[in-house]
Amino acid sequence: MQGTRGTSYENLSIGLMVIAVAVALILAWIIGNWWMFIPIMLISGGMIWAILGLIMAPADTQLRQGRQSMPYFVFWGATLALLGAIWIVNDEFPGNGVVLVAIFLVWIGAIVIALSFRRGKGA
Repeated sequence: MQGTRGTSYENLSIGLMVIAVAVALILAWIIGNWWMFIPIMLISGGMIWAILGLIMAPADTQLRQGRQSMPYFVFWGATLALLGAIWIVNDEFPGNGVVLVAIFLVWIGAIVIALSFRRGKGA
């Protein structure tokens, strides 16, 4: 049963990421700036991974693998989305590098604290 659930999450993740690539291609084409494909892909793919991690958590409460993969998907998904957003903000408003790096560092600290509290309850 573990292999079946893990395989379905992998297939769902792959399918959603293909859709995210398609959405990023269409948006970059509409905008007319192909360099924006990368941050749009980071944002759409990151949001998909974060949402998938949040959906995965209640479904796999009895499986040890589900509890371990949920923080992975949430952390990396949200971090990729944040990096894409920082890229777009820096493109629109150049010269704010220090503030954007500070926002990124605050994000890393906050998500590590939040995920450590969640892990403490489940263990």
